[in-house]
Amino acid sequence: MAANYKGKYEIVTADDNLPGKVLLYSKPGKECYTNKHWHKNLEIDYIVKGRMWTNLCGVDRDLYDGDYILVNSEAVHQTCGKEPDEPVKYLVVLFSYSYIKSYFADFEKYTFDVNVNEQVRARIRDLLKAIVFEVENPGEFSRLKISLAMNQIMMYLFTKCRIKREIDPAAAPSADEPEYITKAIDFIRENYRERITLEDISSFVGLTPTYFSRYFKATTHKTFKCYLNLVRLENTLIDIQQNGMSETRASLENGFPSVKAFIAVFKSVYGCAPSEYVKQYQEEAPISEIQKL
Repeated sequence: MAANYKGKYEIVTADDNLPGKVLLYSKPGKECYTNKHWHKNLEIDYIVKGRMWTNLCGVDRDLYDGDYILVNSEAVHQTCGKEPDEPVKYLVVLFSYSYIKSYFADFEKYTFDVNVNEQVRARIRDLLKAIVFEVENPGEFSRLKISLAMNQIMMYLFTKCRIKREIDPAAAPSADEPEYITKAIDFIRENYRERITLEDISSFVGLTPTYFSRYFKATTHKTFKCYLNLVRLENTLIDIQQNGMSETRASLENGFPSVKAFIAVFKSVYGCAPSEYVKQYQEEAPISEIQKL
């Protein structure tokens, strides 16, 4: 059974040449507020200076100078500064889910606890300090040093801090449970403007990619990729017809990698070029293939 998440799902993209994303903030406490959210990535929040309130899986905790907290994959979390006008300087390190999976195939079978070994916890703190230094003092090899520190942190987590989950989240559910397809379609409609892979959506739903692919097609009679393109196509056509956008701008803003890709999908669905269709149906709303599902 898929988890009943009580927060917004967040897609996190990696920085260039890094195994994730690194963000260093310095701002008043009231600007540190985040709504409850979750993602597939591992996350570490490290307080350089100031006071931060966190809620991790329903448990409140205050963080002070030098403290950090590890947020496991799929854990719902929220943050805020302790005082609205008190400045907080903190580092957020997000480890790419796809990068982790490329080295640690069984990643989802574990959670990670940095408190099981005080020496490891201290070593990770030193690596976080090193990342802060490189962000604040960028040099010729700073990104390489940050990447190295992130990889070292992951090695500590994976070799010294892992705990077996009681339930394997990749276990396939019965195909007669409609909540999975509803969840997948909602995910597509909320994120179609972004790059979405089969691994992204299957992980979000809580199924293996192979099982999800078969299940999605059996339920909708369309492949995941086909359905995603139809959603993008529908919204691109609305922007062209009703909002007066150019084909290039509309296609790129609605998730197509290029206008050429948009035209190819359009022709496969409607049997003509977009310009021909718009000219023929200039005064009509676009035909939605999605509505046929």
